[in-house]
Amino acid sequence: MNGNTSGIIGSVIEVNSEKIIIEISSSIKNYSFVHNGLLYRIGQIGSFIKIISGLSLVYGMIESFSTFMQKDDQYLDKKILTVVLVGYRNTAGVFERGSKITPSINDDVYVIEKEDIEIIFKSSVPFPIQVGNNFYDEGLPVYLNLNEFVLKHSFIVGSTGSGKSNTASYLLENIVKNYKSSRILIIDVHGEYMNYLKGNAVEYSIYNKTNRLIVPYWMLSFETLCKLFGISSDVNIVSTVTEEFRDMILKMKKDYVIKNQLAEKIKLNDIDINSPIPFSINDIWYEFYSRGYGTYNTASREQGDYSYRKDEQRNPLIGDPIKMEKPQFEPYTVGTAAPYKSQELCFRSIADNMFKILKNDSFDFMFGNCALQKMDDINKLIISWIDNAKQITILNLSGIPHQVLDIVIGIIVDLTFDTIYYSIKAKKQYEGRPILMCFEEAHRYLNSKNDSCYSEKAIERVMKEGRKFGIGYMIISQRPAEISNTVISQVSTYIALRLTNTEDQTKIISFAPNNFSFFLKALSSLGTGEAFVIGESLKIPMKVKIPLLDSVKNVDFDKHISVWQEQRQQNPNYLETIEQWMQK
Repeated sequence: MNGNTSGIIGSVIEVNSEKIIIEISSSIKNYSFVHNGLLYRIGQIGSFIKIISGLSLVYGMIESFSTFMQKDDQYLDKKILTVVLVGYRNTAGVFERGSKITPSINDDVYVIEKEDIEIIFKSSVPFPIQVGNNFYDEGLPVYLNLNEFVLKHSFIVGSTGSGKSNTASYLLENIVKNYKSSRILIIDVHGEYMNYLKGNAVEYSIYNKTNRLIVPYWMLSFETLCKLFGISSDVNIVSTVTEEFRDMILKMKKDYVIKNQLAEKIKLNDIDINSPIPFSINDIWYEFYSRGYGTYNTASREQGDYSYRKDEQRNPLIGDPIKMEKPQFEPYTVGTAAPYKSQELCFRSIADNMFKILKNDSFDFMFGNCALQKMDDINKLIISWIDNAKQITILNLSGIPHQVLDIVIGIIVDLTFDTIYYSIKAKKQYEGRPILMCFEEAHRYLNSKNDSCYSEKAIERVMKEGRKFGIGYMIISQRPAEISNTVISQVSTYIALRLTNTEDQTKIISFAPNNFSFFLKALSSLGTGEAFVIGESLKIPMKVKIPLLDSVKNVDFDKHISVWQEQRQQNPNYLETIEQWMQK
C-alpha cells in the first residue's frame, strides 16, 4: 500500500458531453493508498473524484473501472475510469448540480477530501428532511428537499424484505418530527403501518369500533354504482332500469338540498347525477324489488297498488327499506283475475344484486347504517381523514372486498382532491396547506394492464394537476413493472431498494436520468435498507443506508411460520367459515 501526498490519481484523456475518461497515473501500482492519514480505494463504482481545471473545481462520479482501453481494433494497457460529471463548486464555495463547467484534456484528477464532502453533501438544502446516511460514510446524513420530494411526487420500490416499509416510515417520522403542521394520509391495504408509526398516527379501519372507516356510497359516481349493481351505464344500451336509477338518484339529491335548507347555497340546476349529495339506496332497492316482484290489485298495474300478503292481524306485509325487509306479495293468477303479475321483470335481477350487496357485512362500511347522511357528519369525516389531531392518518383497507378496493381508493383520492380544491376556492384559512398521500402496495390497483382501473385514473389526474393545489403522492411498490407509465412519468424522486426481478429493474432504469442509469444497475446486489436515491429533491444521486426503526425491528415477521412449531388443533371446524362464505 503506497502513500500519496498530492492526492492525484490520474488525468483527463477524453471529454464528451456527458462523460469523461480518466487514465490512472502509472505511479499508482495498486488501487489502494493512504492520503492525509486516510485510506482511499480507487475505482469504487458510485464514489466521487474531483478535477481541478484552471480556477474551477469539478466533481464526478465513477461509472466504471477497466484495466484496458480499446482504440479502434487495439487494446491498450491502460487503467481507465469512466466518470459522469455531477456538478461543480461555484465562486461562493457552494456545490451546484450540472456540468456547466467541463474539464480539459490533461487536467489533474484527485480523490475527494473532507472539505469536498462538506461542499457536496452539506451545502444548504431548502426544507431539508433526512432520507438516511451516506453509504460510504454513515456519519454523514443525506437530506432531501421536502418541497420537491412531496409536491413533485416520489416512488419507493424494492422487493419483499428489502426495507420499503421501514424506508417510508423513517421518512414519515422525520417529516412529523421536523414539520409540525404537516399532514399525511396513508392508503394501507395490508394494515401494517400502525405497527410502525404508532404514536404519530391515527388509524381508521372497518374493524375499529372507535375509529371506524366509512366510505359513503353516495360519493360513488353513477357509472361506478351501475357497475357495482350490474346495471348498464352504456349510453348505447340505455334501459328502463338505468333511466329509473338515474332519475331517482337525481331527484333524491335535489330533495336532500331542499329538505336541509341548502337551496340558497346550492343551486338545484347545478346538481348533477355525480354531485356528492346523500340519497337513500335502500329506498331505490325497495322500489325496484316491488316493481319486479310485486303483484297488483288491478289490471292497470298502477305503481303502488300492490297486492300484499297479510299477517295474522290482517296487516299488510309491506316490508321495510331501512331494515332491508322484503315486502311480501300475493301470488299472481294465471288467468285474468287479480292479483296480476308484474310486467317489469327487468327490475328483478337488479333488485337481487342490490339486496345481496346491501346485506353483505363486508360492504357495511359503505352501505350500512353508519353511512353518513347529515352535513355535519360529512364535515367530521373529512376532518377525520385530513385534519385530525395527529399529523398522520392511516386508512386501513384490509378487509375491504377485493371487488371494490379499486373503487374505494378512487373515492378517497377524489374526495381528498375535491376537498383541497374547493377549500382553496372557498378561500378557507387552511388554503394551501399541502398534503402527502402514500399508496402502499400500489401495483395492486395502479396496474398498467387494467384499462378500467378507477383508482388509477383518479391518481393519474391528481398527479398531473395536484402540485398547484398542494397535493403530493408517495407511490410504494415491489412490482414497478406492473404500474402504469403515466404514473411513473410524473415522479421526480426515486428511492430504489433491492430489486431482484429483471423486469422491475428495467422499468426503473428506463425512467432514471440517462447519465445516471448506470447507478441503478446494481439494484439486485443491494443489502436490506440500502437504496439508491435519484431525482430532483437532492443535488446528486446517492447511495444511502436507511436506519432501521425500533418499531419495525420489533415486529415479528416470523410469527406466522412459527405456528408450525406448535401443537396442531384437534377436531377443526369450518362451519362458521362456510356460513360467512355463503353470504358473499
